[in-house]
Amino acid sequence: MNRLGWIRAPESSLTEWDRLTALAAQVRADGLDRTLVCGMGGSSLAPHVLASSTRSPAGHRLDVLDSTDPAAVIAAERAHDTARTLFLIVSKSGTTAETLAFYRYFWARARPEQFVAITDPGSALETLARERGFRAVVPHPADVGGRYAALTAVGMLPAALLGIDGRTVLERARAVDPERAKAFGGTLAAGVSAGRDKLVLKPPASVATLADWIEQLVAESTGKGGRGVVPVVDAPEDATRSDTQVVTDFAADPLDLGAEFMRWEYATWELCERLGVNAFDQPDVDEAKRLAREELTGAGPGAPLATLSPEELRRRARPRDYLAVLAYLPPLREVSARLLKVRMAWGRALGCVTTLGFGPRYLHSTGQLHKGGPDTGLFLVITTDDAEDLEIPEQKGTFGALKRAQARGDIRALLARGRRVAHVHLARPDDLESLRV
Repeated sequence: MNRLGWIRAPESSLTEWDRLTALAAQVRADGLDRTLVCGMGGSSLAPHVLASSTRSPAGHRLDVLDSTDPAAVIAAERAHDTARTLFLIVSKSGTTAETLAFYRYFWARARPEQFVAITDPGSALETLARERGFRAVVPHPADVGGRYAALTAVGMLPAALLGIDGRTVLERARAVDPERAKAFGGTLAAGVSAGRDKLVLKPPASVATLADWIEQLVAESTGKGGRGVVPVVDAPEDATRSDTQVVTDFAADPLDLGAEFMRWEYATWELCERLGVNAFDQPDVDEAKRLAREELTGAGPGAPLATLSPEELRRRARPRDYLAVLAYLPPLREVSARLLKVRMAWGRALGCVTTLGFGPRYLHSTGQLHKGGPDTGLFLVITTDDAEDLEIPEQKGTFGALKRAQARGDIRALLARGRRVAHVHLARPDDLESLRV
């Protein structure tokens, strides 16, 4: 199938804008003053960028749940009155394991009219949503891949719920010059050819989370066939290095986010063309999913995995490597602060660029790059015991078990490709201090 429907997304969404705002207005009129977006990767990143970059004119709160860590699910549930929350269940395929687990958990705690689905026509999620009486089912364009869907209903329904001036966002997106955006992608590709394959993203504070969206777009689009570009978000180390390109040219106005989405989509497409890879597939993602399913269905605890120790991982470092800290921990502010210290310490010790990803979120963002991209990654996977776990209704098992299976599945996928991986299991997040070098 042609995957270029994103090029028409601004025009298509402009024609749908009145319907989206009408749905949003009815949601608010019914007393639902908070939306929880349940989705992974491209299904949640654009809503997160829009919500974190704007103060809702409608006084509507929008949060994102994209972690199977039990503490993250508990935090999402306790953040607001469940009875006044709209659950936006977003999955292009309609089969995303994490998204369906979130749906099942909250379905047992809320009313059918509190649910809206965005999914491909004909998907299992669409069938389920109609059978169970969701408030609405909004189609995900079949010819738009998840990471290119920011200006479809995936991003624009959350914009409508927040009360953002979506028409202006879409009009500015429509005004983007494709050739100029592609030229930008060509410039990035020239830098990669010259050995600068780490892309340090430094947007202004007003749209800081745009970097998270770009990270997925670039990593998942370019990272295959042994090639790829490593996006670096919130770099704690000196970004000016022989193997980096630093991007600071971003529009600061949140109403220009649509234009930034389009600019980077065109640029990434051109970057992939220059690298000789398909911008619209993710061939190495399914392997980790398959292995996670194996872990879930296996009897008893899995056998220990033959990973390196942290000391061995450091000794295996080579020039021009990068370190990826992959943390299956609660994505909470205090945990992020501790992980930043670990990231900084390792970056100083190794003298290389570092990245940080929360699992399983990163599986839908940089996971493709880790397995399909160049063999320049050092992977430090961190897991901890869960202080509390939660059963997933209608599904055998718990969120904690799902998270552990995803961690082990990804480690196995990395090891199968000969990647350098260390796995450290801690009793609790407070013990992260022990990983500083």
